Amino acid sequence: MRRHSRLILASTTAALLGFSLTACAPASSDGSATPAPSPSSSPATSPSPTSADRVVEISVDGLSVDDGAVVAYDDPDGAVNALTDAFGSAPTEGPVEGPYGAVYSGYDWQGTKATVRETRIDLVVSTDAPGVIFRTPEGIGIGSTRAEAMAAGAADGWDEDGDGVADYLSIGVREVPGTSSLVNPGEVGVEYIDLKITGDVVSRLSTGGNDFSDI
Repeated sequence: MRRHSRLILASTTAALLGFSLTACAPASSDGSATPAPSPSSSPATSPSPTSADRVVEISVDGLSVDDGAVVAYDDPDGAVNALTDAFGSAPTEGPVEGPYGAVYSGYDWQGTKATVRETRIDLVVSTDAPGVIFRTPEGIGIGSTRAEAMAAGAADGWDEDGDGVADYLSIGVREVPGTSSLVNPGEVGVEYIDLKITGDVVSRLSTGGNDFSDI
C-alpha cells in the first residue's frame, strides 16, 4: 500500500502539546529544562540496555516496562504510574494549553513529556534518562539512524524544510478500522509512532500519530 505522504497535523499537535509543557509547567525535578536539539546537532545515541536499565517500549498499542504488560494510552493513570515506576520518581505536573482554548494535564520527567487529552495520554520522548531507555518494538530509539529506522519498516512522513528528504518518519503503521484517511481519500486511516529525524538520526519519539484526525 503506497503511503508516501502523511497527514502530520495529529502527530505534530501531540508533539507541540508535549513541548508546550516546558513553558506552562515548572522546570523538571532536577531544576533544569531539557533543550530541544538544534538542527545542526546530533542527539546522543541510546546506550545498549544493561541489567540495571529500565526499558520502556512504546507502540501504537500502548507502553510497557521491561517486557511487562502493555498499558493502553486510553488508561492515562496506568500509563503515568508505569512511567513513574520506570523513572523511580513522580513527574512534575502542570497545565498544557491545547487548541481552541483547551487546557490539558501535563506530566514531565527527564526527557519525557506526557499530555492527557480527555481520556488519552500522548508521549513525547526527546532523550533517554539515566537508567531509562525508550524504544519501539522494532528496536528503534533515540540515536537510531535513518537507515536503521527504514530497515525496521519506517516510512517517509513529513518533509518539514521542503528539501526532498523526510524530517519525520512513521513506524509501526497500522490501519484503524472505521476511520477514513484524510491524506488518501477512500482508504482506511492509519496510526503510527512518529520519529523526528535530526542529522539523519532519531531525535524524538512521539505517540498518537495518525492520518485521520486534524487535531
